[in-house]
Amino acid sequence: MINEISVGIPWDSLEPGPVGEYVEVVDYDPASGCFYQPVDLNDPHLLAQDGLPPSESNPQFHQQMVYAVAMITIRRFERALGRVAFWSDRTRSESGDYIEQFVRRLRIYPHALRDRNAYYSPSKKALLFGYFPVTAADGYNTPGTIVFTCLSHDIIAHEVTHALLDGVHPRFNEPTNPD
Repeated sequence: MINEISVGIPWDSLEPGPVGEYVEVVDYDPASGCFYQPVDLNDPHLLAQDGLPPSESNPQFHQQMVYAVAMITIRRFERALGRVAFWSDRTRSESGDYIEQFVRRLRIYPHALRDRNAYYSPSKKALLFGYFPVTAADGYNTPGTIVFTCLSHDIIAHEVTHALLDGVHPRFNEPTNPD
């Protein structure tokens, strides 16, 4: 049996992607060289059914998943901080001077790499999620299936936390011990 939950997130004027106040989902798969059709979470049919049903094979569900979990994580941080969250500025060098540029939205790439990994890129101000085929029986997944890191609630929340901590102070992402 599949476990499903519906989560409430604050209302936001969304564009297809989804693109909102804090994040923008850009679903480009460089390994395949294709863009996936962006989900429109303001579509009346999706609103009437509380979004898309869970599906490992639907890239639009992947977009919905990363957006929803990212927004839940951001809201929890804001409640704890007692203020709105900001992403760290993008720093670039121009004629020997460092120019800081405000970053309005964190970019999320649900299908960024074919790899057993997901990470926050401080230079891109983006979350990059990987996917990979299961090659051997591991007790949880069937060989021949694909595992998408963008469908793991804990991986999404973990990577959003890296981006949020980078916004609080960029040096919080530096390792301080071997762990």
